Amino acid sequence: MLTPFLTAWITWISNRAGLVMAITMLLTIGAGYYAIAAFSMNSDNSLLIRQDTHWKQVNRAFLNTFPQYDQNTFVVVSGNKPNQVSIVAAHLASQIRENDSVFRTVYSPASNQFAQEHALLYLDPDTLNDTISKLADAQPFLTAVATDDSLRSVLQLVLDALNSDETLPTGFTRMLDALSSTAEQALTGDSKPISWRDELFQVEEDTFYQVIFIQGQQNFGEDLPNAKIIEALQSTIAGLSHPYRDDVTIRLTGQVPLEHQEIVSALDSAQLAGTLALVILVFVLAWGIRSLWIVAAVYLTMIVGLIWTAAFAMIAIGQYNTISIIFLVMFIGLGVDFAVHLCLKFQEARLRLDKMSALIETGTELGPAIMLCGVTSAIGFLAFVPTEYIGLGEMGIISGGGMIIAVVLSLTLIPAFFAVSGDPRPATEVSFASLLSRAVAKNSKRTSYITFGAAVVLALIATQAQFDYSTLSLKDPKSEAMATLIELQREDIITDFALTYVADDLDAANNTREMLEGLAVVSDVKTPTDYLPVDQEENLYILEDARFFLDSLFAPPPASVPWGDENLLLMLSSINTSLHNTLQNPGPGPGISNNSPELEASLTRLQKAVSDLQEASSDTRALYSELIVPPIKSEIEWLKTALAPEQVTLERLPVALQQRLIAKDGRAVVSITPAEDVVPVEALRRFTTDVMAVVPEITGRPVLDLGIGDIVITAFQTAILIAVSLIFLILLITLRSLVDSILVFIPLAMTAMLTLSVSVLIDLPLNMANVVVIPLIFGLGVDNGIHIVKRFHQSKNVEALVHSSTPKAVFLSNLTTLGTFCALSFSSHQGIYSIGILLTIALTSLIFLTLVSLPALLATFSSPRSILAKEQTV
Repeated sequence: MLTPFLTAWITWISNRAGLVMAITMLLTIGAGYYAIAAFSMNSDNSLLIRQDTHWKQVNRAFLNTFPQYDQNTFVVVSGNKPNQVSIVAAHLASQIRENDSVFRTVYSPASNQFAQEHALLYLDPDTLNDTISKLADAQPFLTAVATDDSLRSVLQLVLDALNSDETLPTGFTRMLDALSSTAEQALTGDSKPISWRDELFQVEEDTFYQVIFIQGQQNFGEDLPNAKIIEALQSTIAGLSHPYRDDVTIRLTGQVPLEHQEIVSALDSAQLAGTLALVILVFVLAWGIRSLWIVAAVYLTMIVGLIWTAAFAMIAIGQYNTISIIFLVMFIGLGVDFAVHLCLKFQEARLRLDKMSALIETGTELGPAIMLCGVTSAIGFLAFVPTEYIGLGEMGIISGGGMIIAVVLSLTLIPAFFAVSGDPRPATEVSFASLLSRAVAKNSKRTSYITFGAAVVLALIATQAQFDYSTLSLKDPKSEAMATLIELQREDIITDFALTYVADDLDAANNTREMLEGLAVVSDVKTPTDYLPVDQEENLYILEDARFFLDSLFAPPPASVPWGDENLLLMLSSINTSLHNTLQNPGPGPGISNNSPELEASLTRLQKAVSDLQEASSDTRALYSELIVPPIKSEIEWLKTALAPEQVTLERLPVALQQRLIAKDGRAVVSITPAEDVVPVEALRRFTTDVMAVVPEITGRPVLDLGIGDIVITAFQTAILIAVSLIFLILLITLRSLVDSILVFIPLAMTAMLTLSVSVLIDLPLNMANVVVIPLIFGLGVDNGIHIVKRFHQSKNVEALVHSSTPKAVFLSNLTTLGTFCALSFSSHQGIYSIGILLTIALTSLIFLTLVSLPALLATFSSPRSILAKEQTV
């Protein structure tokens, strides 16, 4: 039925080749302009799945009630000195607030006035007592500064201690080191103020964090809706001028940076993979075909098809998403498949026929198979359209349309091109493909039995394949946003796996906590009342007692007495002499024999610093004084408020914090933390299910990941069922042989099992992006089977098959596609990367099984009496 149509079509095209080429080029220019002008990227990944699920509605209701938790950017300030971190975070938050045209809300929970005033009250009693003890050690030093506007009292304190007959106090080392480090800094001309709170309350070496929560103005009408937010933050951070800036690290993470990075990564990856695929395609065609005319024809068909597909995507869908964008890269390999088969068949036919006859024979013999392959390939992509996975459904529509475009262009441009071009040079043999095929011809039965044995082994391994439910699996783990989030979770600063429940009121929230705390899967439950100091009454008593014996810090200073550089030099000279005596004195008293090695080191360090100050300029000594007195007076002012906090109630919490915990109508947030690592899906489901049995209306990443994962798995199963059923039905109708249809499916099933098996062995589980691979194996791989089966029956036996152009065409067309998929594996986007890896594995397997196993199976089991075989003899 198709033969008369194809004969007429090829004849018409060939006789009007110049006109056809001109019209095609004009249409391509128009399509290219439209594709660029209408280009749009759907950057809201939440829209990639069905929106009317119950868990999605619960999440939306929570965000409507507490919009502070939606679309946040976390600015993470970290360093090894907590006060420096806090100061820089407060300064940065202030700078960010000034740009209110970009940032809607800026919440810095640990660097506001409330946090400063109640810092000591929120410590546990043991830590608070230790802090008060350090204050007591430093009391003489602090009192000396508090009662004098110059260094006189501080230095006199040091001198008196050195000249005393008593053993030096235990806290003396910390004070000496602070004075020494300040002197060393002044001597280098560094005017950065000393963080005296960090010096006096030295803690164990560790990393301390401050997180600023930011919501910005997003524009989902743009391809990168968060670009303005990220760029503004990066600009603010780069321009941040603060003495402690170099002592801290500032990074961005959270929903907004993660989504922004994913979109940028997807676009960059598509561009990189596309470039690599184009280069690989040239080398594969040049190596495998070695005919400039054929390479030009194939490349022209691919470029035109790519542009038409891009325009079709904008017409049919109107936008790309982070998954569908990769089809433009995949088309580079897939779009040449049909063209390669046609070109090689024409090359073969031209050796014995005139050009027109060769073109007609090529079109009529391969045209039906190519049309069929286009339909089956489209089915592999379109199989996701009926599912709830909208993201892959959109990719399916774009890809299905692209495959039909590739068929139409191959049957149009190829005959038109060769009608006006020179003849391709005679075919060259692809030794590897030929070697495989000839080996099959001699060992068909043995190869068939080995194939069945391998299928059993692969089936057993494939059953161990896993699906990664985490939506974070698509993020680049090496990116700043993802690496920072992982670090925050590891340090228990922020957990991304907590569940959230909105109780009717505070009483209901506390009752819910009591019910949930009994669950084995729950580690901690927080309600608004947990944001009050845990040991408030005890700590208030400790602080009241501390105010009594630290009262000297807050006494009004006496009238200042003039004290100049001459006085400072005299005092430094006296200290230097006392330090020398102390270090040299082996007897009782303050000599080092009665003190620790640490104190000896501190005294030695201070002696050098004092000697250097004596030799320095008066400006250096003035800087030394400025680095000590004003900053310590500032810390004393902080102590006045921190040692006398008011009792904290929910009403006295900062308004911004209250709004994150209690809604206007009184509903309260309950946060539930898992007791075990919930990355394994079994633990994730157990945690979510057990909590949901107590409070059904919960939300949070565990619920979202499970909901999305279940949708993806259902879509995956549905797509496979649709693809396999429709493709097998088409094969039955087309090949009209149950045996041949089954034989074609065996390499496909083995490839699917091999791909799943390798995913197990290399620990690359299926995710919400690479699930497209398995249905594609059937949609794309069946093309090879159709070509091989049809040529097998045309050739009468496997020996004639292996000497035809079909094995070479199958090998080269798959090799071009393999190169494209391999290019995807260089992507930084984890979804695209995993698709590239798995498709590379799948295509490699398909090439081998199509050229080895399928011919062997046909030679062993295909009936020479099949309807198709009889038709080929007519």
